[in-house]
Amino acid sequence: MRDTERELADCVGAIYQAGAGDGSWLDVGDRICRIMDARRAVLVLGGPGGPRNLLMPPDGSESAYSAYFHARDPYAAKARYDFATARAHHLGNAKLGAELVAETELLRSEYYFDFARHHERRHVIGGMAGLTEATPILVSRGDDTGAFDETHVRLLKTLMPHVQRAIELRARLGREDEAAALTRAALDALPVGVGVVDAGLKIRFVNDLARRYLAGPDSALFSMRSGPFAGSGVYLSAMSREEAGLLRKLVTSATSGGPGGAMRVTSRNGAIAALTVAPAPLGLANDVRGRDEGDGRDPLALILLRSLNRKVVPQADMLCEMFGFSRAEAEVALALTGGASAEDVARGRGVSLMTVRSQIRSILGKSEAENLRDFERTMATLGALVPQQR
Repeated sequence: MRDTERELADCVGAIYQAGAGDGSWLDVGDRICRIMDARRAVLVLGGPGGPRNLLMPPDGSESAYSAYFHARDPYAAKARYDFATARAHHLGNAKLGAELVAETELLRSEYYFDFARHHERRHVIGGMAGLTEATPILVSRGDDTGAFDETHVRLLKTLMPHVQRAIELRARLGREDEAAALTRAALDALPVGVGVVDAGLKIRFVNDLARRYLAGPDSALFSMRSGPFAGSGVYLSAMSREEAGLLRKLVTSATSGGPGGAMRVTSRNGAIAALTVAPAPLGLANDVRGRDEGDGRDPLALILLRSLNRKVVPQADMLCEMFGFSRAEAEVALALTGGASAEDVARGRGVSLMTVRSQIRSILGKSEAENLRDFERTMATLGALVPQQR
């Protein structure tokens, strides 16, 4: 004998697991079909691959429905109309197919003639859900099974509030995942190395530049795996014992309510990098932690890293666009920033010293710099914006 109440409870649990990303929507579809004595269930939601039916495995009929017949489904069209005109009234409700679309209208439709009658969608029961647009659940049977009745309507009505909350949960978690992905992409684009560690220096995140620095021959830092298992974590340390101790001290400060601080680290070949350690902003920390940890966990420290041996200057095109320099003026500006004198620039370019001095006056005027030292500060600022070359 079937235990319908138990099946409903299990289905509700599966719905919330699917909405949270911990379970399968296909399992939900299978359970709904079993409870309703149905052959197919449809819940079309968007995702990375575009809108698709979450409740049935992809096959020829599901592909055809998503690609073409979903837009011509009269039940989906009725749901869109009801949602737009009286959302509060219809949300969470369930109705028999004949209450949604007249039999004569269905049987004359392209949807039924070319699709539904071939794929066990003759008899339908629909439940309304959705956030900003109608997202109905449509449960169907073939001709050989018979129509649904009011018992099935009550069963689907019992499930609909949980489906609605699961859709809301899925949307919220999707926005959080998107925000975290955007945060990481933005950090990867920065011209400085960025790392996030916990109080024990366990690495929670490094951007692309920091990752390449740790793997490079000039690195004064290294990452090491700790513990007997691969999942135990990767930790940050400095090559020098003194620098490693100072790094731990700064991270401890940043994760215990203090300001953190700054330091230099030197590699074995003499390359120097500057580190700034500070408390990680709450939003960044939560994005790094992910949804499983949420707020209120151990505080994290933000580490900013930049090589002091790499002299970075903007490109000539950037100077032309920003200040209106001619190409020759931009090249003179770059040469001066590299430490050359006006005489050196004149010799290198094969022009007179008077020409170079005239170009320098033009450079200072267009950049609104008081003198060459002021202009060098401007160039240093622009250099900090230049992305690292891969």
